Amino acid sequence: IKTSDVVLDLGCGGGRNVQYFLTKAKKVYGMDYSKTSVDIASSVNSEAIRDGRCKIIEADVAKLPFEDESIDIVTAFETIYFWKNIEVSFREIHRVLIKDGQFLICNEGAYREHKNIKKWADMLDFEVYSPEYLTETLNKIGFKCEYHLDEKEHLVFLARKL
Repeated sequence: IKTSDVVLDLGCGGGRNVQYFLTKAKKVYGMDYSKTSVDIASSVNSEAIRDGRCKIIEADVAKLPFEDESIDIVTAFETIYFWKNIEVSFREIHRVLIKDGQFLICNEGAYREHKNIKKWADMLDFEVYSPEYLTETLNKIGFKCEYHLDEKEHLVFLARKL
């Protein structure tokens, strides 16, 4: 993250990642579909919001309220599980990213069978996307992808807009 970057944190939850990104970037947007999360993240980041360096938005990732090629970095921590149409959402992210912009995905598990994920995925009926599926889908849209799995199968996935 460069000091000139504009960062968008999708599924920002309570706003702690937004708070961290504000220590690095020029401007940070947090976005969540939950009004409660938006309220909490807004409270946590109220000073940066007052200073005009931050904005917290309630919206759907399938319809990002940003101009084409206006964002340098998009992040998604533990959230893509809940996106209803992953390909539409990825196309929206591609649209708003600048050329060579980065899209970072971090998930606790890379596969549904992961012991920490399976119980939650079954209970909450969410989708767990494998790194192979993510790579194939994002490459098709116009990203270049790489990923890392640690010994616990936590996934760090980086896609760069071509």
